[in-house]
Amino acid sequence: MRMSTGRLALLDAAEKLVARRGIHGVSSRDVLKEAGQRNNSAISYHFGSWHGLLDAIWSRHAPTINTERAALVAAAERDAPPTLDRLVHAYVHPLATQVHTSDPGYWARFNEQWLATAPLDALSPPASAARGADYYPSDESLDVLSALLVRIADELGPPEIAARRRVGLMVRFVIGAYAAYERAREDGDAPAPDLFEDEIIALACAMLRVPRVNR
Repeated sequence: MRMSTGRLALLDAAEKLVARRGIHGVSSRDVLKEAGQRNNSAISYHFGSWHGLLDAIWSRHAPTINTERAALVAAAERDAPPTLDRLVHAYVHPLATQVHTSDPGYWARFNEQWLATAPLDALSPPASAARGADYYPSDESLDVLSALLVRIADELGPPEIAARRRVGLMVRFVIGAYAAYERAREDGDAPAPDLFEDEIIALACAMLRVPRVNR
């Protein structure tokens, strides 16, 4: 089914504004104005709520990304148990593809904003509101991402808490790096996409492998 012009305009406006200002820096009125919508009930009509609008933004990107991630993991498993490097590649490469194919793009910056209030252990959705971020995607594709991140943590070995924390920090590094890439591209100062991706994967793997500090 083809998406209505009004719905698409709201999605584009919300993704752009949240990416640039943060979830708390954007109001429904801001989105309506940016989208050129005069109907004050347009967000409720198309998405049910503000959270529904944010979920719709997530659903524009995440399913495609996670399909590619699943394919990369499956390909790695046909040869041998996936190495840490291949699992990290399966996490980073689909994100990089999504960022590089959207110009201007706001997907990494949108993720950066909701991760800013997520728990340090961001490998799985919070079990209770007490641990929740200001926004957590309701889309089931978050489970696919979480499963991959847990597999990466398993490669690091015990203790589990330290491994999950390190993967959470790696995720923030990767998302932050691609958010910075999106900003640099807007300024006409972005590095070559392939070289940047290779560097991010290498740095992410190195970050995960750094010996733990014992005190």
